[in-house]
Amino acid sequence: MSIFNLPYALRHIVLFLISFASTMIVFKPILRVALKGKIMDNPGFRKLQKHPVPVLGGVAVYFGIIVGLCFYKTMIEYTTLFPIIGVMTVMLYLGFLDDSLSIKPTTRLVLEIISALTLIFGMKCYICNFQGMWGIDILSAPVGILLSVITFCGIVNAINMIDGIDGLSSAFCMLILGCFGIYFFIANDFSLSTLAAIGVGALLPFFMHNVFGWTTKMFIGDGGTHMMGAVISAMVYAILSAEEPHGEIDLGANFSRIAFALAVLSVPIADTLRVMFRRIFHGKSPFSPDKTHLHHFFVAAGYSYISITIIEITLDILAICSFLLTWHFGGSLELQLYVVIGVAALSNILPAFLLTKSVERNDGIFGLVKWAGAHSHVERRGLWLKIQKLIDNKFEIHQK
Repeated sequence: MSIFNLPYALRHIVLFLISFASTMIVFKPILRVALKGKIMDNPGFRKLQKHPVPVLGGVAVYFGIIVGLCFYKTMIEYTTLFPIIGVMTVMLYLGFLDDSLSIKPTTRLVLEIISALTLIFGMKCYICNFQGMWGIDILSAPVGILLSVITFCGIVNAINMIDGIDGLSSAFCMLILGCFGIYFFIANDFSLSTLAAIGVGALLPFFMHNVFGWTTKMFIGDGGTHMMGAVISAMVYAILSAEEPHGEIDLGANFSRIAFALAVLSVPIADTLRVMFRRIFHGKSPFSPDKTHLHHFFVAAGYSYISITIIEITLDILAICSFLLTWHFGGSLELQLYVVIGVAALSNILPAFLLTKSVERNDGIFGLVKWAGAHSHVERRGLWLKIQKLIDNKFEIHQK
């Protein structure tokens, strides 16, 4: 069988493997560049690491995605992904500058708005389809474009803000891309489903080094989170555009695409909104740094990084399952959205409250929460140590 005649599902797997291998191959050379050039994320007030950590992980992920897309035309019929690739590149560069020079929030916001508009007019789609929810069908172009720009800035900053501990942001990005990829595959949009598969393939090696690596640990950096935020935003635009899904599998008229997208992004969005509203309530800028994200509360309560990642991913999956159940049992478009919002808010506010109180008290449910945190740590031995040795593969840090 010719490689050009492979079933579409198998082509996605091949491209996933290509991007995975590409990131694996380039990871250590880029790590050496970061170490030699001292491109590091240094410990600080909001930082949880105790030592400087290289911060060019986003470049490795970008390389894996680009190489995967280079093979894309040989695997899938050609459609334009140039606007997404262009905005990915701009956001990677913006994040790299922010890591290196600490760009002012206003400058970063302006560049994010320009990138959002580039994506909107390049893809020729934006958020406008409410599917008749609240009596609204299709939004006018100015309102839809404005909503899309706000969404872009929100998603980019949500993915960036959740990047606080090892594995968290990359795990969320893989989950989000996986869910959106399945949706696009069902809808027969193989360009975006392929991009999702390639993105997961490029992120997985980084995740492995970030979580299990010792001498090869590297952060994805603002460049990586901004880049992935742009990719996710492009997919949200496509999901919520005026175009109806054109796949062979009909999801039904009562499938709320807004509720679906929000459910997949529930934890990053809910966490970002809670933190920003809290800052505003206390008279601070919504972009002022602090330690009030959900993962900060988990860390303060004594939870390990890997357990925090598992818990927050589980909370996101809970919102997705709540949406799917509401849709499956015939809930209205409005009800699907209300259920997602309720579950997302509760799964963010309640843990934050319990974790905060567990630091102060050691009885009842608060003591149980604290006990779970104390028993969530995994020592670097046994299977974990074997994975670490396999990932690091005798990589030594040679720097003065």
